[in-house]
Amino acid sequence: MSNALQLQRRLRLALQNDDYDEAILCLQEAAALARAEGDHDTEGRYLGNLALMCHRAGRSQEALDYFRQALVLVRAEGDRITEDGLLGNMGSVLRELGQLDEALKHLNQALLIAQEIGDIRGRGIWLSNLGLAHDDLGQPQQALLYHQQAVEVARDLHDQRGQASRLSKLAATCTSLRDYEQAQRSFTESIDLYRQIDDQAGLLETLISAGQFQRVWGQALENAAEAQIHFQKTYDYHMEALTLARRHGEIRLQAELLLSLGTEVGNRGKYAQAITYFTESAHLFAELGLVQRLPEIHKNIDTAMSLQKEH
Repeated sequence: MSNALQLQRRLRLALQNDDYDEAILCLQEAAALARAEGDHDTEGRYLGNLALMCHRAGRSQEALDYFRQALVLVRAEGDRITEDGLLGNMGSVLRELGQLDEALKHLNQALLIAQEIGDIRGRGIWLSNLGLAHDDLGQPQQALLYHQQAVEVARDLHDQRGQASRLSKLAATCTSLRDYEQAQRSFTESIDLYRQIDDQAGLLETLISAGQFQRVWGQALENAAEAQIHFQKTYDYHMEALTLARRHGEIRLQAELLLSLGTEVGNRGKYAQAITYFTESAHLFAELGLVQRLPEIHKNIDTAMSLQKEH
């Protein structure tokens, strides 16, 4: 078996087993093999994949170094398609690292190339990440424009999963702008899409975010009766999320959601129910070894018990 075929087999097995160290070693060897053969374009692509794998393994500085090496090679070869992907992925990594000015620079360069070469799918991804970068910078008005365009790209491509994800991001930005009506419409559409495609991980994440949003909206209202409508929606969303978290064995999420549910029912005077939720939450946090969360929850239990006695 040739070295290239052996490396491909090792890499495939490493990825199946989430063995990042082995995957990184395989990609390093593959890049070296391409370099020895004088195939700099292929070497650049391997280095780009190596960068992404290093980032996934938590070796972010190495990832940035490999991205830079890859860019030099593919630019020398005039490979605009690979350059587009490298710039965009590097921008996304830089955003996650908090290097936002550099992230914007790389994402904007990727966006220009995507428009030039007709990479519609890439354009949607870079628009979405530009929106997130502006969110991180506290610039929701700029972020809004990018998220809206990213949603439309996904819609045009009939990419329901991408559309659902981007609608949730758009909703978060609308919440920052206090455009609660638009945020609600975006969250609702996102949830509906996740249900249609049976993406339970995406649905779970969005139900949690939608519940938190309804709490924010309720707290912004002066009319107590109107506020209670939104607090009830928080409860409903988080109860559905709890059902999904239990189905998939997400213990940490269950603990957090039970804490949220306890707060919601406690604020409505349902103290016995609140105590039940808080107690189950405390049990799960203790099971996970997250004992630092217990004093807060025990204080909530004590408060609920005191209020229960008064009523």
